[in-house]
Amino acid sequence: MELNNKPPYGRESAPKLGLVTNSIKEFNDAGKEHSEKNIRALFEALKQEGSISKDSIYYGKRIFGYHEAGVVAEEFAKATVDVILIFNSAFPNGYVFPLIAMNPYLQKIPIITAADEEPNLSIGSYEWATNSVCGNDMNNCVAKYIGRYARFLDGSPQSAELQKELKILLNAYHTVKCLRHDYLGRFGDAPGGFHSATGDQLLFFKTFGTTVNTVDLLRVREVYDSMETEGTRAKQNFSEEDILKTRDEMSRGRLNLLSDQKMLYQGARLYHALRAIIKAEGFTSAAFKCWPEIMGGSFSMSPCLSISWALSKGDVTAFACESDWPGAVIQSMGTLLSGKPAAFLDFVNWSRGSDVLQLGHCGIGIPGTMEPEDPALLNRAKKEGQPPEKLKSQVLAGEVAVTDAVIEHGVSREAGTNLGPSVIGQFQYGVKTGIGMVQTPEGGLKMLVFTGESSPDTARKILYSGSDLRVKDYQRLFELKREHGFSHHLAVAIGDIAQELKELCAYYGIEYISPDR
Repeated sequence: MELNNKPPYGRESAPKLGLVTNSIKEFNDAGKEHSEKNIRALFEALKQEGSISKDSIYYGKRIFGYHEAGVVAEEFAKATVDVILIFNSAFPNGYVFPLIAMNPYLQKIPIITAADEEPNLSIGSYEWATNSVCGNDMNNCVAKYIGRYARFLDGSPQSAELQKELKILLNAYHTVKCLRHDYLGRFGDAPGGFHSATGDQLLFFKTFGTTVNTVDLLRVREVYDSMETEGTRAKQNFSEEDILKTRDEMSRGRLNLLSDQKMLYQGARLYHALRAIIKAEGFTSAAFKCWPEIMGGSFSMSPCLSISWALSKGDVTAFACESDWPGAVIQSMGTLLSGKPAAFLDFVNWSRGSDVLQLGHCGIGIPGTMEPEDPALLNRAKKEGQPPEKLKSQVLAGEVAVTDAVIEHGVSREAGTNLGPSVIGQFQYGVKTGIGMVQTPEGGLKMLVFTGESSPDTARKILYSGSDLRVKDYQRLFELKREHGFSHHLAVAIGDIAQELKELCAYYGIEYISPDR
């Protein structure tokens, strides 16, 4: 299926950048103009490719001094920019950076201060032309003293290295922007004993802007039955036709190994009930108490496919299992930074001497982000005309591999019962980033970040939704996880977003921990 990268993925709402150039009146005018021409060209290129929004602001006049800095600060505040870039085209006036950075309306806005290298031969001169990097050092000294976080970039705007670094920052600060408006719907409390799935809501609000609102599971049952709900934002309803259409879409193009097809209907109906509440309340992310009430209660089904369908459709940026709302926050980070829905998994196994880390969850594989079905399996089933029960028994016995299949949970995991629907298989092969976060006893936050790569060689052919990764320092990762008290839950994003996460940690003041550094 095609992923629907609409809001709240937010890729079409790139950060609004406010760019201003700055220098004192001394130094070489040709050098300043050379640097400003290059940063202006980069600004336009970023707009064209969508790394910044079309309504980003380039303040057309090079500024100097207290009064001009005040005007720019007010203009950026009025325009509600998401990121500020002060470009020192030569040695700067010492008032500009602190006045913009400490403007009352801009104090929480990410700020980048950049300085070009000496232009020299580029302008046909051996003169000491701009001294702009020295100015960055001056600004950095001020930033550290006044306690204002700022990110400093040095180098030519024409260089591939600076452009790459700037895009990483813009991606990270796009996530900062989105998390400021994160309204997280928590469906039920965490199961008993899942202490890591609880947390200090005000700490997360203060740090990220995330607001948590709890929805009772009784409401989910009521909306499931009535097919309508009214929230603080809107009224929402869905029809039998909507359910059947989703049920057919869920089944289409996938290997369906459900012996009880009623479960697929229930999965589609539960999806619409959850979606109706999400839209009625205006939630941008969610966490769900999937166990034990849903599977062991009146539904008698697994909500895995319903949850993952909401992720694949872009209804939310996160949908964490077991009502782990702090885990949903890092899952949103993975989704926003990568542009694809991040998975919510467990550290499921440890084998001494191995370098393959097994990450998985019951059956919350995300449609559209799994490895395609095994052609050999499909061809064999078609050629041999096998009945579903025989094929299912082969899958459960591990005799054949299944990916992106709608299936019941295995009986060993559900205490003697078969429940579905869920999606079993490996997430798309390639590089992944694992993200864990824990609150410290002192009231701070730590983040664990690591990268690895999955492939047909790493897949352990276990019937879960997961990503079996080959990681560089398997032993060290395990030691760090235990040393710092990270939970069994983590988010797993497609691609390498480790540098973006490191930048987020620096901005938020979170301790960054990784075996990769």
